[in-house]
Amino acid sequence: MAYAAGMVRMPLTEQDRARGLALGALLRQARGARSVRDVAAAAGLAEETVRKIERGGVPTPALFTVAALADTLDLQLDQLVRLASAPGTDTEAAGTAPAAVA
Repeated sequence: MAYAAGMVRMPLTEQDRARGLALGALLRQARGARSVRDVAAAAGLAEETVRKIERGGVPTPALFTVAALADTLDLQLDQLVRLASAPGTDTEAAGTAPAAVA
């Protein structure tokens, strides 16, 4: 099957992967003691989607997916994105960030 130019997704960069891991860590910490099932249901998402995002398995999740999670977890979307995109962000550094987001 041939793809039209522009229809082929570019490979993910290391920066994309790092942001995905940082985003997942931020969301996981913000979820706290709430179960994945509860958060997924409240956000209108599949549990597996939330799990994949939290572990960095979806490095570039859809905007509305992240927005639904941010809303459910009482996070400000713009700050969440800024923290996950910060230069040098990794999962350890992201582990302390949700307190600043909330």
